[in-house]
Amino acid sequence: MQTIFLVVLATLLTSCLFAPREREAHCLGLVMLDLRQADEELTAAEEAWRRAREVSAQRSAASAVAHPIADGNLPVFLHNQTGIRRDNPVLSFRTEEEQRLYGRMIAARAGRAEAAKSYRLLARRLETRMEEDDMLYPVLGMLATSTAIVLYPLVRYNVRSVLWDGVDPDAEDDPVQRFCVVRLEEAQLSRR
Repeated sequence: MQTIFLVVLATLLTSCLFAPREREAHCLGLVMLDLRQADEELTAAEEAWRRAREVSAQRSAASAVAHPIADGNLPVFLHNQTGIRRDNPVLSFRTEEEQRLYGRMIAARAGRAEAAKSYRLLARRLETRMEEDDMLYPVLGMLATSTAIVLYPLVRYNVRSVLWDGVDPDAEDDPVQRFCVVRLEEAQLSRR
């Protein structure tokens, strides 16, 4: 009876230990997809903005040739003397469409940066978990064959305190755990 109890207890503990890791691995997969999508959106936004800039520049050049001073177009020699650079997107937008596309590109860059930050955080978390496993599994195997197994919790605590700097990565209030729970729920809702 005690053996069955110990087997069930060991199974439950093992599943509790691997649940956060599994959640983080699934979350990392989703974040990798988010990062890929953010890269594609950024590339598309940059290309659309560049095309709009080229079209706008061609129209301005044609207008400047036809009417050198009309519509606020300055001849090249006057333009250079004013200190205003036409190729600087922040200082001058020729059309509202160009300005809108520039805003879309900036938003895509911010989204990509956020996805990259989440990816780096989760990748580092999983890397640290693998380091922890690489250290603890041989010790567990060695201690499991003797009565010294009672020392395993102490060894595990010491390894964790060094690797995680005193932070509990499995705590419910851990920011990475909360992020993963929210991200996995979002993915589940989007599948429905």
